[in-house]
Order: sequence, then structure tokens, then C-alpha cells
Amino acid sequence: MSLPSDVRDAFLIPEGAIYLDTASNAPRTRRVDAALRRAWDEQAAPWRLSFADWEADVEHLRTQASQLFRIDLSPDPDAVAIVPSIAHAMSTVASGWPLQADDVVGIVDGEFPSALLPWQARCIATGARLHAVPRDNATQGFLDLIELGSPSVLVLSNSHWRDGRLLDLDRVAMAAKARGVPVVLDLSQSLGVLPCDVERWTPAFAMSVGYKWWLGHKGHCAFWVSPEWRERLVPLEQHWQGRSPAQAWRFDSEHAPPYRTGARRFDGGEIADPLRLAIASAGLDDVLAWTPRAISTRLGALLERLKQRLADVGIASWCVEPSSPHLLGLAPAHDRVDAVRASFAAAGVVCIERDRVFRLAPHLHIDEADIDRVADAIIAAR
Repeated sequence: MSLPSDVRDAFLIPEGAIYLDTASNAPRTRRVDAALRRAWDEQAAPWRLSFADWEADVEHLRTQASQLFRIDLSPDPDAVAIVPSIAHAMSTVASGWPLQADDVVGIVDGEFPSALLPWQARCIATGARLHAVPRDNATQGFLDLIELGSPSVLVLSNSHWRDGRLLDLDRVAMAAKARGVPVVLDLSQSLGVLPCDVERWTPAFAMSVGYKWWLGHKGHCAFWVSPEWRERLVPLEQHWQGRSPAQAWRFDSEHAPPYRTGARRFDGGEIADPLRLAIASAGLDDVLAWTPRAISTRLGALLERLKQRLADVGIASWCVEPSSPHLLGLAPAHDRVDAVRASFAAAGVVCIERDRVFRLAPHLHIDEADIDRVADAIIAAR
């Protein structure tokens, strides 16, 4: 599918701003802004909002989010829970994972704390061991661990949050599948822009926040749960939204009602917030209309254009490789970091700098003229 010619106008970005930090917070689209304003106005009359409306909004979001986990974008709402965060989803998985002393949990070095900390705590509690694969060659590191280390589970992300370094997730996931090694996927820096194929990879769990690449806001995370794991773990929270009583709002003090069907048992409390639901659903409307494949192709072309400009002046080595189509780490020579920082500030380029690496994360509000201004700012600082 091709993107609309006016896709840049779908974003509320002022003229002259070059915002390259989608990996931290998505730029707001006009659709999201309109949905937020409608939902805010509706809150002025809460007596008009029925429980049935809230339930329908949750199920609509669940259906939308489920499409991003499948390569053909077909819906599978039974597979997805809506929770507040990666920390919530990953803690649910780690706290219930059947680890024993000396078991090995494979993870990339420098993984995001929300994915790392739950497994650290679980390893301490069980005597299991966390094995960190170096991120400068993570694909081969995970393949070696699968072949030689007999890990009990692998915790994988497609694009590293610090510098955009790309993991060959298909290769690693298929190698793990062949050896019977379960995988847990944190796709927060890729879902909505890189294709995802849970039917091919068969992970135990996969998850992604909504405020980055599916153009929403904080407070909602899609938590995909494979069929064989839906009844093996106890949900992190116990609340009315995760249960299915025989009669609405009748909870017997002696016997808890059964959990809801599919992954819904893992839903987080207070997910039926009309404002957050409106924002998340509107963001996904845009992503699903444009499609992750088309978004990835467009952003990949922009960052390739940038890399070619840098190669033309002899500083291709500043680009962290292998890079993701939508995320590029720029690691200047140490004596040029301050100059790049100042040049970006003068040119109005906004991005995150971590460990002297600038993370460039555009979305469809960036065009060729913008990316050329970014290249000019980098070249001026070389």
C-alpha cells in the first residue's frame, strides 16, 4: 500500500520543527487530537457514558491492537490483554514463569529496565541466572546461546531502545522455535512500524506500549498471550474487569467468579478510561490505515538518504549498524559530540542523546527536506 501524498499534514507539527523522538513519545496526529477533544468534552456529562459504551471501547481497542501482532493485520482480540505498561506485562510473565535454580534467562545487554528488572527479581528469587548477550552482535549472541546455553527463556526486542540497533528477530525466533526455547517479546520500539508475525515465531508472550510507534499516549500497553499460556499464569492484579460473574456486579464472598475468556483475564485495572481509550484507538486508526509495512518503507528510505549523505563526506562510521529502518543511532567521534549537540540545537533538531549516541527516530511528519536539514547539521559538526 502506498501512503497518501499529504500524510505529513496528518500531524500537528509546527513549521520548522524537526522532531526525531518518536521512540520516546509519538508526535500527535490530527485524528488523535480530535478524538481527545471529543472524549474530553464527553466527560463533562459522565451520566451519559454507560458501562456498555466503555466495554465496547475496550473491545474495539483490543481488536485494533491485536492486528499489529499478525503479518496480515487480521484481528484476534482473544489473544490480547490491555494493561497499563510493559512493567505490568513483563512482571506478570516473569513472576509466574517456572524458573528453577541454575536456569538461564537470555536477554540483551542494556535492555530497558521495565523488561530487565522483573527478570532480575525472578532470578534472585529462584536462583536462576540472567545471561546478557552483547548488543553489538546480539543476533549471533542469541543464536550461540540457543545452540550452546540451553536457555529456559529468551527475552527479545526487535530494535534496541538506546541506539536503534536491529536484531534479526525472525532468525533468532525461528532458531529458538526449532530448539523448543520459549521467547518473550518486548516490541515497544517496533510494533506499529516493523512487521510482526506471532503465527510464524510462536512466542509465549509479546507486548508493546502505545505511546511510541502506534501513535497513542501513556497508560495503555497491548499484551499478547499465546493460547497455551493463557491459563498457566495468575494475573498480576485481581479486579472486576478480569472476571466473568454469573450476574453483573455480583461477587460472592466465598467463591470468586471465573476469569474472562482468552487473554482478557490479564487486563489491567482502570483500563476503561475514556480519554486513554480514545487516544489509543485514534492512533491505531492512523497506523492501520497507513500499514506498518508502508510506514517502515518510508522511514527506511529517509534514514537511508541520511546515511548516504554522511557516507558522501566520509562519516558513515558514525551510524550505528545494523540499524532499524525507523531508528538510527548516531555515534560521532568523541571529540565531535559537543559540536553535533550544538549543531542540532541551532538547526531545531530534537532527539534523545544517550551515552554520547544520538537516537534519530522520525515518523511520517518528516520529509526529505527535513532529513536533509538533519544531514546538514551533522555534516557541519564533523
